Amino acid sequence: MIILISSKITQSNIQASLGKAEYSYYFLLKEFMPALQQIAEVIGVESADQVDRLYQQYREAGEQVVFISVSPPQQTSTDLACPTVCLFAWEFDNVPDEPWEGEPRNDWRYVMQRIAGAIACSQESAEAVRKAMGGNYPVVAIPAPLWPRFQTLMPESGWLPRQPERSIEFTGHVIDSPVLGLSADGLVQHMPRPPLPLLTTAANTGVNWVGHTRALYRAWREALHNRPSARARREKPTAPQHNEIGAKPQECRIEVSGVVFTSVLNPRDGRKNWIDIVTAFCWAFADTTDATLILKMTHHDLEYYRIPLLTLLSRLAPFKCRVLVLHGFLDDQQYRELIQISDFYVNASTCEGLCLPLMEFLASGKPALAPRHTAMLDYLDEQIAYVVKATVEPSCWAHDPCGIFRTRKYRLNWQSLMEGYRECYRIASDDVESYQRMSRHAWQRMCEFADTPVVAEQLQDFLQGLTQSLDRRLAGAQA
Repeated sequence: MIILISSKITQSNIQASLGKAEYSYYFLLKEFMPALQQIAEVIGVESADQVDRLYQQYREAGEQVVFISVSPPQQTSTDLACPTVCLFAWEFDNVPDEPWEGEPRNDWRYVMQRIAGAIACSQESAEAVRKAMGGNYPVVAIPAPLWPRFQTLMPESGWLPRQPERSIEFTGHVIDSPVLGLSADGLVQHMPRPPLPLLTTAANTGVNWVGHTRALYRAWREALHNRPSARARREKPTAPQHNEIGAKPQECRIEVSGVVFTSVLNPRDGRKNWIDIVTAFCWAFADTTDATLILKMTHHDLEYYRIPLLTLLSRLAPFKCRVLVLHGFLDDQQYRELIQISDFYVNASTCEGLCLPLMEFLASGKPALAPRHTAMLDYLDEQIAYVVKATVEPSCWAHDPCGIFRTRKYRLNWQSLMEGYRECYRIASDDVESYQRMSRHAWQRMCEFADTPVVAEQLQDFLQGLTQSLDRRLAGAQA
């Protein structure tokens, strides 16, 4: 069998694409590649013209050929001669069924009717396709086979928490809460104050309050950005201070201790709930000096989230725990080091199509603090995570320009997340046996769920059944 495969995000543009729409499909393709290569010859393509040319070439040589588009259905070609399969991650329990903005592919039923089948990354999204297309539609749920890449990280007996002398070298920008001199007073002390008569007579004098408020915000933002911390005047930190951010990336050696929680997320993605992750952490450990939260932000533009982050941390201050934010691209080795220095992975999402970082940490034997819903229902439970409570609420599809409530997501219970932090800290500090048991269960769960041979067999069964069915249909049509 010949598998043609493509994604619009490639190795050459992934760094510049971090945080942009569908950037994670590059990583999805990368993870599936070893399993696909076990069952077929895999050829990467860049355009639809290449697909049909190669399809005709290999068909004439007697080969079975299928094209896998690693992309959302609305970006999948529907007019190719080559049998096309859409491989996608989706976080809702129903699929878009309206061709908004004049694009018929925005109605996923239009796409599904015109391609050979679909590979979803979770049971829930596969069932959503069946609900839209009928129970006999060729769709299968298969996770990314990432376990082999991370399984060697875990020691034979499982991880020990609170390991000493942990560090990671990183090229990029770092925001480190202990060196910021955080204070809520800093949010207002430099803001210009308008004269009292302006405030009392505004209704009668036609003051442009929209413009006035924006001017105050700009002044506040500039003041916050330029305000040096007291500690920064006394010593030079290992990582760059926030008022140095904006210069070129720097080489940093970051050292951590105590109990370390880590989350890898796109701050532009509102589903990731990064504000809840930070507030619950700082509230849980306001008086705890040996608790650290690492946020690895996957976004190309630091300025997108820097001011909201610094504002949030200032409003939470004072707190004794440490919040460490990393901005920049991690190569494979640096990412593995990030996993090694962590004790727990944190997820606070409202919905997930798969969550590769969570699966990668679990495959390395790191337990999690996370809710159990959407794609996480397929692999997460109390044996490998402290499960955060969540309830259903109305939502809209992520790319729907109308923003109409046609689906659902999950509202996180903030109190449960905060208590989860404390319980994970207790386990890591006082119940090492339980921590190691969770570590071993996480490693074994991902072995059974996301090992390459397991996924390769599922892919082979689905694709062979699909191509055989298409061949029978073609033979029947010719007869």
